[in-house]
Amino acid sequence: MINERAYEISKTAEMIEYIALAVIAIALPLVLKHPQLLVGSAVNFALILAAINMRGWPKMLPLIILPSVSALAGGYLFGVFTAEQAYFIPFIWIANTLLVLLIKKLYVSQKKNYLAAITAAGIMKAGFLFAAALALSALVEIPVVFLTAMGGLQLITVLIGGLAAWPVSALIERNFINN
Repeated sequence: MINERAYEISKTAEMIEYIALAVIAIALPLVLKHPQLLVGSAVNFALILAAINMRGWPKMLPLIILPSVSALAGGYLFGVFTAEQAYFIPFIWIANTLLVLLIKKLYVSQKKNYLAAITAAGIMKAGFLFAAALALSALVEIPVVFLTAMGGLQLITVLIGGLAAWPVSALIERNFINN
């Protein structure tokens, strides 16, 4: 499943797309930092396009892992870095992996409706992150606002990212398929 893509594109187009997605997913959180609605939507946009077009873990893992590291390094999560913030990073990696795998399964492999696949993947990601934030808040001191940021806002950023990725994916398919 991880080696599937929605359509075949040329190696050149794939490399250009990968570099563009890496810049969006990794550099944007480090440079822009706020608002979460914009940064989160951009990262989810990159993750969704990667799920549709990229093959294999070597291309997927940097896009899954590095955005949260960039956000943490840039002071985006809570401002000044604290050890407690680092506890949440693995949960973000798992949530991003769930998002990518569910899109690959529903949309790429099973050819389900795009909007249904994005919505299901968004609910899964947001639900997982909210549950993790709730559990972490009981174990370590994290700001209450983080519960909001890791709940409904995550679903909204996935939906925005997914809606933005839809026409871009169609454009890539139309202009770069097998060229």
